[in-house]
Amino acid sequence: MPHTGQAGVNQLGGVFVNGRPLPDVVRKRIVELAIMGVRPCDISRQLLVSHGCVSKILTRFYETGSIRPGSIGGSKTKLHQPNSRANWRNKPGCCKS
Repeated sequence: MPHTGQAGVNQLGGVFVNGRPLPDVVRKRIVELAIMGVRPCDISRQLLVSHGCVSKILTRFYETGSIRPGSIGGSKTKLHQPNSRANWRNKPGCCKS
């Protein structure tokens, strides 16, 4: 397993690398089991993955149809709002002069 120096064992006995996404094969299996009707808590025990991780992956799958993890690091795209500075200055109690 890569990054063995940072690997840990969760409460269920599963191996993980903190801060790294779960492998795609495990993600795919989580979704397959859920589609077959297996409860998230049972998926968690069977695959030795935390319940929170299973829930997060299933929520993402149900919302987007994707099992891929989000990006790691980088910065989020900022949406430019033309009047954001003006609106900020006009808030009550702000920038009293």
